[in-house]
Amino acid sequence: MEYIYRWILRDDTFAEEVYIKYNFTKLRTLGIYKAASKTRLARRAGFYALELFFLLQLGTIVWDLATVLGDIGLFGDDMCILAGLLLTLAKKWHCVLYIDELWECVEQMQTYHEHYLRQGEWFVRRMRRQNLQERMLQDASKLLATLLASCLMVNALFSNGETLILRAIYPFSTATTLGYGCVFVCQAFLIVYVLYSMVLIDCIGAQALSQMALLFCMQRKQFELIGADLQLPAEGALHGDRSIRDQVYSAIASHQQLLSFCNRLKRLYEPNIMAQFVCSMLIICLTAFELMFAKGDPMQMVRFGAYMLAGFYQVFVWSFFGNRVTNMSTGISDATVSCNWIVLADGLKKDLRFTTMRSQKPFVIDVYWLFPLTYETFIAILSRSYSIFTLLRTMIE
Repeated sequence: MEYIYRWILRDDTFAEEVYIKYNFTKLRTLGIYKAASKTRLARRAGFYALELFFLLQLGTIVWDLATVLGDIGLFGDDMCILAGLLLTLAKKWHCVLYIDELWECVEQMQTYHEHYLRQGEWFVRRMRRQNLQERMLQDASKLLATLLASCLMVNALFSNGETLILRAIYPFSTATTLGYGCVFVCQAFLIVYVLYSMVLIDCIGAQALSQMALLFCMQRKQFELIGADLQLPAEGALHGDRSIRDQVYSAIASHQQLLSFCNRLKRLYEPNIMAQFVCSMLIICLTAFELMFAKGDPMQMVRFGAYMLAGFYQVFVWSFFGNRVTNMSTGISDATVSCNWIVLADGLKKDLRFTTMRSQKPFVIDVYWLFPLTYETFIAILSRSYSIFTLLRTMIE
């Protein structure tokens, strides 16, 4: 029982570094790391070899897509897979292009992490709970990726060499044992590589939003502690000495720095989130369409059902953490009101009033000012997907 408890909490890594930094360093397994563009070409050969392999496999699926334009069912099958592969490619290259800026943001989160570890038991306990949630998110993502990989491969495993994992056309025959075996191994590796990349990159993005929400929560506690140990003077001037001024000004400056940091992180992740929502809406719509054609074929229903579940999950995770950031950001105005402001000098009260007014406007992660990351957006994505599915079904019928 103690082993299970330690495995869940994993206390050995919590105090050392923020969990997103531990995950971010894993991007090296994909050939993505700080200053990678400045390294020698020979050192980057493995990364470009994987990208070439990825593009060649992508080309075989596009080739098959071009031959089934007249069959709406097979066309939808290819488009589902193609959308997922293109999304993975876009997210990988987003990390490649912005790796230095992303690394600076992760280092800033590490600085915040080390700062709040020294602030007291409440802060450590709150960080520990957030750490556990982020680990559970990653474990759930791995479980879903394993389920999806199994559903994609199981049909090919029991087809006696008649069905490929992914629909594709190759410049050689796949009817022979050698040809089918080579294709099966290549496609299995592609599936594992794609899902590993997607889980790692998506978890880093979700954990970045999770850390934003946590930092707003920590800021709220900082404001709540202002003047906590001070008493209202029976007579004489209110408290405005150097120590309390430093506490107030430090909290206000920290709030402004946090808003600036979150704005920077939001701009960095806007292309990633936009690609995710567009592709997820397309995947949800097409998988629902394919499920309609797969009646009577349980293997295909399981395959597309798992794929649809993955699309739902990705959109929900982004919406969930985006909504949490918005809610946490407005909590600072409540903290400035609930702190012991009555004992403060008039100048400090005025400073807190400006912070209260600013924090009443929630920090919203709005993607290119088109849509915010909220539960309402999640419902809207599902509604639009269903509308497109209904339109396609009506056109077919």
